Amino acid sequence: MADKRPMPQKIRPNVKRQMILVALALGGIGIGYGLGFVFKKDPPKPVEVVESVQAPGVDTENIEGKRAPDPKLPAPTPILPEIDGAHDTENLRAYEEALPDNIVEGAIPTIIPVEPTLPPPPLPQQTEYVAPEANGEDTQAAESELKTSTPPVEQASVAPAEQVVPPQTIPAQPSLAAIRTWQINALPFESDDRPQIAIVIDDMGVDRARSELAVALPPPLTMSYLTYGKHLETQTTRARQAGHELLMHIPMEPSSTTVDPGPNVLLSGMEETELLHNLRWNLDQFSGYVGVNNHMGSRFTSDFKSMARVMKELNNRGLMFLDSLTSAKSQGSRAARSTGIPHLTRNVFLDHEDDLDAINRRLRDTERLALRQGHAIAIGHPRDNTLAALTVWLNTVEEKGFQLVPLTALLKPRQKTTATAD
Repeated sequence: MADKRPMPQKIRPNVKRQMILVALALGGIGIGYGLGFVFKKDPPKPVEVVESVQAPGVDTENIEGKRAPDPKLPAPTPILPEIDGAHDTENLRAYEEALPDNIVEGAIPTIIPVEPTLPPPPLPQQTEYVAPEANGEDTQAAESELKTSTPPVEQASVAPAEQVVPPQTIPAQPSLAAIRTWQINALPFESDDRPQIAIVIDDMGVDRARSELAVALPPPLTMSYLTYGKHLETQTTRARQAGHELLMHIPMEPSSTTVDPGPNVLLSGMEETELLHNLRWNLDQFSGYVGVNNHMGSRFTSDFKSMARVMKELNNRGLMFLDSLTSAKSQGSRAARSTGIPHLTRNVFLDHEDDLDAINRRLRDTERLALRQGHAIAIGHPRDNTLAALTVWLNTVEEKGFQLVPLTALLKPRQKTTATAD
């Protein structure tokens, strides 16, 4: 007898229950997205520009042409760690990178005259930074370029409408445009046969209070103003009126990645258009200066190709160059010789050690070097100990048989003599 199996019952879907489940699922998804949106963390914003160095007195809102940093390098730490909102930034000081504790001897190089012309038009702003790959042949290629290209020229020192052209009936004489900018802006000075000492004060213009104290020192000194200070035309005009000569202190790339040299810094490996854009931004920040020297720059000045490009622009503008010599590998003098511009090299750092006794020892070193080679160039900064030491020393330097001179006085040929040093 066959087994009788029950017939399977037909399952009927519960439409109402399914609709409830679907509604609950959709509601859960919506709640999840809503909570995720509320508690979502914003991703870190990419750094597009170097916003600030932040040395006191820098008006970063009015600085144009800031470069995008190399993504391969970490963002540098500000050189002024005191800036935390609790300090009076108008009275803070700018600090250099660590400087070599050395004394450099050397003769003053011969000046090679170059015919002047009008300056080239400004380059357009470069917004993207592209660092080329390192090439061991860069130096050789740069030297070849200098030899084969058209000789560099210098800037007319006056506007075309103001140039003086001698009449044809008068014997040929140099026009104002034939005089280099550094010669026009040089402090009028009569050199004699005594050993000469030039004192350069770097980092001027940022710490306004100490910069004013430096300007109040007996002239003639050479004041080198940072290009990112405030009211530079006013500050530099006062320095000139006080009897001092002017330099421009241009930020250049240091070897350390933990310090920030300043906005629109010159970097080794920069594409030429961007390098010239940053350089020209710096050179246009004030007027009346005779030339430039490097702020930091231990890495940049060691790059011959980059330095050669800087020297061409300085030559176009009729300026001189002082190598602060923050690196033993500096190519500053070599690049200047290749371009034919007047240049000098720092001999002594006065305040590598910020101690009054140490600074006085370096002043005595400066005197001994001036006796040996007939001249000496010493660099200091507007710091309390440096200002105190110079206040006393400047009142005795002439009595010791030395001549205090502006920097450009050392570009004139002269005879080495002797004096009595302590």
